[in-house]
Amino acid sequence: MSNRTLGRAPALAAPGRSAGRQPPTPADRRSLGIPPAVSRPFARSVVTVAPGAPPEHLFRSLLSAYLGGATDFEVRERRGLSPTTREIVREFCRRTSGPQLVRAEPDALELVDLDPQGAAPLDVRLGQLGEKVLSFHREAAESWTLLPFGDERFWERRDDEVDREAWAVEREVSRLDRTPARTRGETAALWTVARSLERIADHAVTLGEVGPRLADLGADGGLLRELRQFHRQAMDHLEAVLRGSDADRANDLLDVGEALAAGGRTLAERLLPAVEGRAMSPASAAAVARAVEAISRTIAYSQDIAQAYFDRATVRAHGAGGLPAGPRASPGPERPSRLEE
Repeated sequence: MSNRTLGRAPALAAPGRSAGRQPPTPADRRSLGIPPAVSRPFARSVVTVAPGAPPEHLFRSLLSAYLGGATDFEVRERRGLSPTTREIVREFCRRTSGPQLVRAEPDALELVDLDPQGAAPLDVRLGQLGEKVLSFHREAAESWTLLPFGDERFWERRDDEVDREAWAVEREVSRLDRTPARTRGETAALWTVARSLERIADHAVTLGEVGPRLADLGADGGLLRELRQFHRQAMDHLEAVLRGSDADRANDLLDVGEALAAGGRTLAERLLPAVEGRAMSPASAAAVARAVEAISRTIAYSQDIAQAYFDRATVRAHGAGGLPAGPRASPGPERPSRLEE
């Protein structure tokens, strides 16, 4: 998720409880078409809007509860719900998967997750998320030679699509973490993959936003060619990592990632002479610097995924199994990776 006002919660917080207003009875839920209440710790979250609190605080609280596995949400505000509070709740419903408004009162809103279990197995959902993030990144890089989009929020909205799916996966992983049959290492690996893909998509937003300025460098410019090559290598690396493999392959990919990161630092160091020599404007140099940083951060998160797979493969090799196979992209035709050319 890009750096916007309504940001992602930096950490999970235990959803609150209330001794006041009671949750819907089973009969109420049936009449509203709501699934039966989930019997789990923290299944219900009550958030009270503090007077004068910034709007993003409410969004973070709701999202934190959602990622923690809550299925029922209640938002309260003394002296009645403000228009801002209602707008934040609508934004939360729009940017997540499942929660919908089922009850509205002057001082409280009731939300229920109508799809609490998810639509497909986690490994399938992670594979689909990986494909979406790869496609998003490549779309952003292709925009560098296109006319700028007229809608300033185009890339943010595209990122919202990724956030929605990533948060749903992170939420399901959080729920698995409370299942005795799952190991802590297993859920940690799944969480790392989902969260890293979410963050990688954030950097696609940056690449899309700086596109118009990068286009000013000219399609035939040497620096732009290098930047495209750097991004292409980063995507090949990520795609290879997402295929999942044994410990040896994961180890090799960690080495490749370190080499790519070093190349990014070298590319960044060449920016200073270009600016000092007035080879490009400060605005263009800033855009290139942001792009290099975004690609470098993408590589770093890809390394986190590779490390999670390496750890998983190592555990399985020592007989401590139980960890799932890594999410894989759709099969498709085999082709040599540019990383190995």
